[in-house]
Amino acid sequence: MTLWASHALAQSSDAARKAGPDVATVDTVPVTPMTERAVHRGADRRLDVAPPRVEADIAVDGRLDEAVWQRAALLTAFSQYNPVDGRPARDSSEVLVWYSPTAIHFGIRAFSTSGVQATLADRDRIGNSEQGAQPGVSRAGLGAVDLTQDYIWQSKGRLTDYGYEVELRIPFKSIRFQSADTQTWGLQIIRQTQRTGYQDTWAPASRGNASFLVQEGRLNGMTGLQRGLVMDVTPVVTSFVNGAPTASAADAWRYTNRQQFGGDVRWGVTSNFTLNGTANPDFSQVEADVGQIPGDVRFALFFPELRPFFVEGSEQFDAPNRLVYTRQIVRPVSAVKLTGKIPRTDVGVLAAIDQAAPGVVDAPNPLFAIARVRRDLGDNSTAGALFTDREAGQTSNRVLNADARLLFGRVYTLDLQAAGSQDVTTSGTRRGTLLDLAHGRTGRQYGYRYSLQSISPDFITRSGFVPRNDFVRAQIFNRGSFFGKRGARIEQYTLFFQSSALWTSNDFSDRAPPLETRIGISNSVTLKGGWQASVTPEWQTFAFDPRRYTSYFVLQPSGARVDTTAFAVNARQSMLGAQFRLTAPQRQRWGWSVQLSLGEDPEFFETATVRRIDLDASADWRPTPQIRINALLRRQQFDRERDGTRFSTRTIPRLRVEYQATRQLFFRFVGQYESSVRDALRDPRSDQPVVLRSSTGTFSRATAVNTNGMRADWLLSFLPNPGTVFFAGYGASLTDGDPFAFRNVERTNDGFFVKFSYLYRVGQATR
Repeated sequence: MTLWASHALAQSSDAARKAGPDVATVDTVPVTPMTERAVHRGADRRLDVAPPRVEADIAVDGRLDEAVWQRAALLTAFSQYNPVDGRPARDSSEVLVWYSPTAIHFGIRAFSTSGVQATLADRDRIGNSEQGAQPGVSRAGLGAVDLTQDYIWQSKGRLTDYGYEVELRIPFKSIRFQSADTQTWGLQIIRQTQRTGYQDTWAPASRGNASFLVQEGRLNGMTGLQRGLVMDVTPVVTSFVNGAPTASAADAWRYTNRQQFGGDVRWGVTSNFTLNGTANPDFSQVEADVGQIPGDVRFALFFPELRPFFVEGSEQFDAPNRLVYTRQIVRPVSAVKLTGKIPRTDVGVLAAIDQAAPGVVDAPNPLFAIARVRRDLGDNSTAGALFTDREAGQTSNRVLNADARLLFGRVYTLDLQAAGSQDVTTSGTRRGTLLDLAHGRTGRQYGYRYSLQSISPDFITRSGFVPRNDFVRAQIFNRGSFFGKRGARIEQYTLFFQSSALWTSNDFSDRAPPLETRIGISNSVTLKGGWQASVTPEWQTFAFDPRRYTSYFVLQPSGARVDTTAFAVNARQSMLGAQFRLTAPQRQRWGWSVQLSLGEDPEFFETATVRRIDLDASADWRPTPQIRINALLRRQQFDRERDGTRFSTRTIPRLRVEYQATRQLFFRFVGQYESSVRDALRDPRSDQPVVLRSSTGTFSRATAVNTNGMRADWLLSFLPNPGTVFFAGYGASLTDGDPFAFRNVERTNDGFFVKFSYLYRVGQATR
């Protein structure tokens, strides 16, 4: 169950937000007979709620048997949103709400006719259980709506013979809201049923509406809210022991010790503005990135931000085309951010000092400054501006952006974006532009999106993630959705036609043919019981850009000697392929998904066509409520189409094991093996070896590549109370001589760490 309040934008900067519902008992709890109360049936559009204000302070114990719950407003009569909107929910839900001067209280009774999946986990890991579903989990049908909730709450839940019951207390101290005597908040409640994938909402929501956010109810007439002083101070102490091999045979492995002192501060400047600061932040407890296989080796891979300081409140910095990517701040020394909302305007300001590049003498510390402002226009239209700046000694990078998203006619959107960059290096100054125009329709049965995007050759952002420039791209997406009758085997079928064409900037100006074209037809179906499947055949053509191969040459025998000749890119290639995906519903003990891609694909190292096989499989197993095991396998195989020889393989198996021994004690192991094998490059026409010319004019063979690395990480965390956490961990990186041989395994580095943080809350409100 997800509670989402649109006008109470929330912030949290400590581990207290991790405390999810504790499901430790199975009980039979009769529903307490209700006295006279305000009943708000969502299906009847009784969406204006005036929750009672009660001077009471109760224990959060998961039992809604205190007298105050008899006075609470009742929200019921949910409607289905996914897979088919507008239908009555299959399982009943009741939500009770009231507030005291210092907190708002919710009580949830969720009825289920087929049992409830429940596990013991922290809040951000509870997505595989139906009870207390992770905020934002399974956003199928919810588009780009951000359902994450970064605020502190207290909660307690339990299983009952009719389903489950949860009690929540959300202090006003942890919520950001406007400073008005009388408050009106938007409210939507979403129930996610993991075993079927169904989503039910209290306020009826139509898939044909371009905005999910405006389809909400209201909490009206809330007065006398006491937020008090919001000041959290969290000192952090970390001790590291890092090991690496040395050149000395007598001392083949050496460990070094270091200690680091830092901390976080969170200050509620006003009721709707929060200032967060961090010094010497350490993110050693953050899970390592999941290995990725590039779909296009020409461009950098995107890895999501996982570090808590940057994740929390990140929605305030969202900008189209990822012009803000905080992972560009690699090893922050200190950072500060101010986030909040003045009437109808969201504001986010971030400043950070990064560590200097390692191993570079007198390298400067990069300085980052990011400012984002977004103004509400009407119900759900917005206009925003963004400025990013990165300074490092004599170099700098600045980006200025303006964007707007306009909603009209309930189902139509118009997205506009214009950005300019200035990049100053010792080689000179480069200036570039980014332009993006898109129009869409999000109807229930028919929708479309047409877009035109242009990024000039000199557009560079060092605070964002724009992996490709020098192109103009046109895209067309058309969607048709069909819904089965209640109880039908096929609940939803979606046909998605997509096509795109991409030119270099000069080719577009010269009206030349596109460099790349792509046409695909996606067929996805949701079956009764929560199964999902899709099939996407695709046709594409590629012409290789010769400017990218100026350093390529071909070795050509010439009598008794060998000469080099210029490399000529291959002719335009035309390819066919298909993608298949099957996802099983989340059962009480397990869940899995598999995706397979087959067909022809461009190979950019040799400018040729390969037969490509991609496999991405994932499985979850929960043998007990405390243990969660996830296995992941990613594999890519390229075989040259011209002769069938193996060009490359890349294989990444990964295993994650989590054990939530108690609500306070948690253990995690993550192990990953990454193998990459690539053949020596050959000219696709003559089959002769390819050599590469360096910037100094020397030549070297493009020989075969074989890398096999392993990573293992252990983490133990103890959270005795919100915000006070002890971590202990060990991690090691290793290499293997041959793929999965495990014969010549060697450590390349390892390290131990212990970390302790303590939350001190100034002016702690009493419960």
